[in-house]
Amino acid sequence: MDIEYLLWLQNLRDSCGEILTPFMVWLSDDFAEGVLLIVPFIVYWCMSKRGGMFLLLSMGISQFLANVIKMTFCVYRPFIRDPRVIPYGHKSSSYSFPSGHTMTAAPILGGLASLSHEEYMHPSRINIFLTWLLCPVMILAVMFSRNYLGAHTPQDVIAGLILSVIVLYVVNVMMSHPEHENTFALLGILSVIAGLAYVSLKPYHVDFGANGKPLVNVPKMISGVYYYGGSLAGIIAGRLIERKYIRFTPAGLSVKGIILAAVGYGIFRFIYSMESYSVKFFAPFITELGGCFVIDFLMMIFVAALWPFVIKKVCGK
Repeated sequence: MDIEYLLWLQNLRDSCGEILTPFMVWLSDDFAEGVLLIVPFIVYWCMSKRGGMFLLLSMGISQFLANVIKMTFCVYRPFIRDPRVIPYGHKSSSYSFPSGHTMTAAPILGGLASLSHEEYMHPSRINIFLTWLLCPVMILAVMFSRNYLGAHTPQDVIAGLILSVIVLYVVNVMMSHPEHENTFALLGILSVIAGLAYVSLKPYHVDFGANGKPLVNVPKMISGVYYYGGSLAGIIAGRLIERKYIRFTPAGLSVKGIILAAVGYGIFRFIYSMESYSVKFFAPFITELGGCFVIDFLMMIFVAALWPFVIKKVCGK
């Protein structure tokens, strides 16, 4: 049924002259993997330290978990399972289950919805209503776009949504007990280490296409797990550093606060653009996989601790 559904969407896409396709591509790539990623930074640096950390942790855990699960079940993309499915654009060389795009968008948008009653979100009946209406609609739109483009089956995106909701619940419970934060942080770091060891040692069956190339780029996917593992570990470590040594106050949504957030995000994006070069720099000392971990670890230390230190110095609070 999942393949038949994708074929029906594919026929709809073709019969509409691909009029909806640019919007679906924007939802899938530019919005879910671009615009949305700015939200946790703005909330953390400008609005609420707790709310921003809630979004950062939810996103970090979801992304790492998604990739570990991909490497566990090793489910092929629908266009590999059935050649009648013709995806729009680039054919991904990664496993399919669960949807990584969904497990990026759902924690951020779902987290925003759950934070809508907080004072810094300027709660009102209309604001809360709009948030709880808009966020679920955008999550469903991202999920649908992945099906519409032929990149994922319905099972992939539904599983991604369910896992994201579980992550949001768990992170909310953890942050409701600050007295146990060190214990949670230790468990988080140990989970990252266990996940990295698991995907590194686990055997993989590799199938080859008619062109003689592997259907899935397993080494690249393992590298991705190390990237996301480093990111999650960096968020956890950065939170501990900030809590003990920095203790900043968000800059606010003033002109100064927005400029600080824009500059900080610009620096982050520059570091991100140099990621491949940074990995090569670290590789001779700690292997390429170690380099993948370290560069994303340092990037999130910057987000969670170093830039808050700058904000504290600039704003004097």
